[in-house]
Amino acid sequence: MQNVVKDFIPQGGKHCITNSLKQIFSYYGYTLSEEMMFGLASGLSFLYLNQSSSPMVNGRTKVIDFEKKLADRLNISIQCKSGSDYKKISRLSKDMIDQNKPILIYVDMPYLSYLGLNKNSHFGGHAVVLFGYDNDLEQFWISDRDNHDYPIRTPIGEMAEDYHSVSYREMEQARSSTHRPFPAKNKYLLIDFQGYKKVDRKILIQAIAETCDTMLNPPAKLLGINGILKFSTEILKWEKFSLDKLKLSGTTNYFQINKDGGTGGGIFRKMYGDFLIEASTILDNKNIAMLGTNFLEVATQWDKIAEDLWQLSLSGNVSLLQKMSKEIKDVYCQEKYLYQSLQKNLL
Repeated sequence: MQNVVKDFIPQGGKHCITNSLKQIFSYYGYTLSEEMMFGLASGLSFLYLNQSSSPMVNGRTKVIDFEKKLADRLNISIQCKSGSDYKKISRLSKDMIDQNKPILIYVDMPYLSYLGLNKNSHFGGHAVVLFGYDNDLEQFWISDRDNHDYPIRTPIGEMAEDYHSVSYREMEQARSSTHRPFPAKNKYLLIDFQGYKKVDRKILIQAIAETCDTMLNPPAKLLGINGILKFSTEILKWEKFSLDKLKLSGTTNYFQINKDGGTGGGIFRKMYGDFLIEASTILDNKNIAMLGTNFLEVATQWDKIAEDLWQLSLSGNVSLLQKMSKEIKDVYCQEKYLYQSLQKNLL
């Protein structure tokens, strides 16, 4: 027996959660760009995290916090469900597909073989849309970020599939994983669009103001602009890493910054710049559009850092660390100025 959600059309996109949400929203007749979703949820952030296997940067807010913030701004309900009983969760998922309801689920990426990731590079906050199953072949069908018109680069080459078939065994591993950071733990979303509110000036100002505040006044040195500054100094300490750890740190953080890792480019700064440009028409504020363009320029700087990280992953050349430290410090200064400028233009 097999079943597929009727009239569901898989789409590619820039970032896993915004692309997955975009597809669910679109299926129910609500059209929002990924960039608008990202900005409305005050998704832009920064984190420098020291881990035993590899340090890691991250450029967006926490999994689930992001989704809840978007729901609040749009006056809809987004509930995150989970459970320890995978078989029960799997049955519920199939029931939803039988009712023609596509499901946004979270998976631990290295368990999806089509991505070709290192088995230890766990990230359970990756969002995909589950829209079909086949009991005879024991496969689920999911939509990821790639599509025939939206190719993405993976460690095993370019990928541009409209959807992916995932075995029941792989799906159980990917969904029920408890590996940190961001364990998947069978999480999925239930979305109710009743009460949906169109985007207006008020919620845009709230969203932008919150992003500026969290970036300029973070509660810890590893967050916000403080985290960027910390990254600029901590990267110099990578010189003491073993060659394998040094190369892994390069690879890990390349994908955390570059669009190939699902950031939209420049550790989400390109998405945020495009959001500001889109929001400026509703706000009727040309200065916001100009600052959006400035964020696109910062995104380009981040992408240059990502390319240096890629070279580090290939060569292990520690002389790159000093160069990147300076580049990151420059970005810190630019971003601090941009958030302060945004605050002034919202007054």
